[in-house]
Amino acid sequence: MRLALFYLLLVLSQGFLSALLAPLPPPDLFLIGVLTLLYRLPAWQLVLVGYGFGLLQDVIGHGALGVHALGLAAAALVATTVRAQLSQQGFLERSLAVLAAVAGKWVVVLVLLAWLSGGFTNLAWAAAVAALDMAFTVVAAMALLPWGFALLARTRLLQRELL
Repeated sequence: MRLALFYLLLVLSQGFLSALLAPLPPPDLFLIGVLTLLYRLPAWQLVLVGYGFGLLQDVIGHGALGVHALGLAAAALVATTVRAQLSQQGFLERSLAVLAAVAGKWVVVLVLLAWLSGGFTNLAWAAAVAALDMAFTVVAAMALLPWGFALLARTRLLQRELL
């Protein structure tokens, strides 16, 4: 129950922060929700969960359907690759995985936006938005990921030996 409340709180907070930080991009709490499962799921399942969370973000939010879905799937793939290279689960490793995941998301999103708009016309604007999104998401993830990991540790749901 607490875990479902945590994810519901992330979804509601995403909308609230979007309105609160209106000209600035809010932290990507859907990405943080995916990254809470980073140490619980195999890579292919995490990519599917990332795609599903991104599709939910596309349906709830606005924009082209599938852009966030592919971005979060790429973020999950990059995060699992970085996680496989690291031996610890501490603060530095967690922040590096989050930073790599956000960078992977933005690479895919920028390519999709260039394809949908017909070129890189506003690349400087998109880079500024990506930098702010990276900074806000890493700061929010450092506060929220330990909470999500603790909630997942308390539940028997999604234990590696059961998958």
